[in-house]
Amino acid sequence: MENHTEPDAVPTKTRPASKRRVRRAAGDGAVIQRADGRWAGRLKQLDGTVRWFYGRGPKGQKVVEARLKEALQAMESGRPLPDVKLTVGAYLEQWLEGLPEAKPATIAYYKRYVRFHVLTNAVAKKPLARLDADDLRRLYAEKLASGLSSTTVHHLHAVVHLALNDAVLGHKLAHNVADDFRRGTRPKPTRHQMVTIAEGDQPRRFLAAAHGERLEALFVVALTTGLRQGELRALRWKDIDLDRARLSVRGSLMGTSRASMKVGTPKNGKDRAVDLGPTAVQALHEHRGRQLEERRIVPLRGDHGLVFCNEWGDYLPTNTIVLALHRVLSKAGLPRIRFHDLRHSAATLMLIQGVNPKMVSEMLGHSSVGITLDLYSHVTPTMQRQAADAIDRALGAPS
Repeated sequence: MENHTEPDAVPTKTRPASKRRVRRAAGDGAVIQRADGRWAGRLKQLDGTVRWFYGRGPKGQKVVEARLKEALQAMESGRPLPDVKLTVGAYLEQWLEGLPEAKPATIAYYKRYVRFHVLTNAVAKKPLARLDADDLRRLYAEKLASGLSSTTVHHLHAVVHLALNDAVLGHKLAHNVADDFRRGTRPKPTRHQMVTIAEGDQPRRFLAAAHGERLEALFVVALTTGLRQGELRALRWKDIDLDRARLSVRGSLMGTSRASMKVGTPKNGKDRAVDLGPTAVQALHEHRGRQLEERRIVPLRGDHGLVFCNEWGDYLPTNTIVLALHRVLSKAGLPRIRFHDLRHSAATLMLIQGVNPKMVSEMLGHSSVGITLDLYSHVTPTMQRQAADAIDRALGAPS
């Protein structure tokens, strides 16, 4: 769909040539069909200039009528009409620069999707006011054809939808065209099979291989509590009460470079308390002793009171954790997994052992137990069997 602004008094040859008049209600503008098949809508603005709206195809008439209605409502409420010279790319750059206070990882996420996948596409040169759902369909189809996964394209759609919604709120766009996708036609994420080390003797082999590693306690706590990597990297000794076998998750480390690292709120924005098992308590006691000994040898460069840090007391780099994880997995003869899969492993172990899903959800810091049950639906059959056996035992049925 197209629109542009023209002076009210223009030569007749610049006006759309009409084949037939479809509708002309008083005060609602006029919708006509041009000789080239396009539908055109004429709206006289308060300053005397005329805005034309264009649409193609079988839905062109309805699209133009809807845009005229939106424009009239904007004029009646005193809002300016969208700037037809503002391109999609220029708007998205403005949007990125004006993002509100957010976590650095979130801002980096938005920038990555916009700059890698939208600004490099032809749609970036199109006027924002002329953007329609077909433009987005072509964008997503091209991205899928280039080899991007449906999950990545699904995330791209979410970012575009958010940016366009802000454009509507800022009166730069009359309607969020990303809303025009029917539920069944939106890009869908692909659910990948979850990889864990929660079967048989895998957890014991992993912990045995981690014994003696500088970050042994980090791996023990990760596998027994399911804390996120950012939460572990931000954990301070004042957040841990080893006598009561409990820690408090009060922050999460964000940022990739040393200069950008800072502690923000946990992912769901809430602090939480997590109980520790004897294995984790012992590992933390030993880790504290080794850390104090290390302090006598290596001078502190930064003292944040961190539980897990580098030799100089600074925040622990992600690549240091990943390299140590790969080393431990190789030594244990286990498949290579992501650090986040230790969190999945912890949740799976808890559910298999019959821990109430609500408690698992609270330990993991999920906003609802529904998220936990959805993520770990592969454990449900085991939980159902345990429930059935428990009921039999309660009824005194023979084993």
